Amino acid sequence: MSATRALERLYAVSPKEFTRTRNSLVAELRKSRDADAALEIARLRRPSVALWAVNQLARHARGPLESFLTAVDRLRSTQLSDPRGAMEAMRAQRAQLETLVQRAGQALEEAGYSASGDTRRRIGDTLLGAAADRHHAQALAHGRLTAELHAPGFDAFTSAPRLRVLQGGAAHRDSAPARDDARARTREAKAVSKARARDAKALAREQKAHERAARAEERREADERRRETEARRQQARARAEEIAALEREAAAAREQLAEVQSRLKAARRGRSDRAR
Repeated sequence: MSATRALERLYAVSPKEFTRTRNSLVAELRKSRDADAALEIARLRRPSVALWAVNQLARHARGPLESFLTAVDRLRSTQLSDPRGAMEAMRAQRAQLETLVQRAGQALEEAGYSASGDTRRRIGDTLLGAAADRHHAQALAHGRLTAELHAPGFDAFTSAPRLRVLQGGAAHRDSAPARDDARARTREAKAVSKARARDAKALAREQKAHERAARAEERREADERRRETEARRQQARARAEEIAALEREAAAAREQLAEVQSRLKAARRGRSDRAR
């Protein structure tokens, strides 16, 4: 068994079972005389619930995960070939990201963990950070990320074009057209740079708007949860008061029954005495 395979097995189990599974895998690797792999696995710490949920996507949401990684690649290539088309690519990436965060939250809840707003944010940041790096993206695709990641900036999904300057005798012989071409390339590069800057600002504004909407949604959900909690508390108080009232009625009924039984017993004794 390789260290890679051991990682996949280790991050498949719940955080509660991590330490026991890690120790078992280390013993198995040592038994197979793979000391380096055993040491690598032994150094791992129990993952946070956010990291664990991200790794579960490779096992239980492989299709959406592959679609997300594809959307990130499309954003990168679109930014290079068509700056204005990057907006649509960004929307597709966000849609895939929201789907994955939702699936990860479901995995947490099914495992008995809380999918809080902060946990969901860390899940989203880790997904974006992994997708921006080829090595991390491969680990993500196989469910073996070993640490949470920060969300990258917009530049992580793009790259500026590289310009080459050709030199030689032909350029010297036709210097005026070459200068004209150079000026045209410079103007084109400046136009592209300005277009990229405008698109980057538009994307940043949209990102901020999306984040504000997400925060507003989180506040709305929190308010709704508080209202539901308060409603349940009021219902519990009402049930407690109802039970208390029924218990008082039952106590009064028991007293009345005891009095009736006492009078009945006295009446029976009086009848017995008259019969004598």
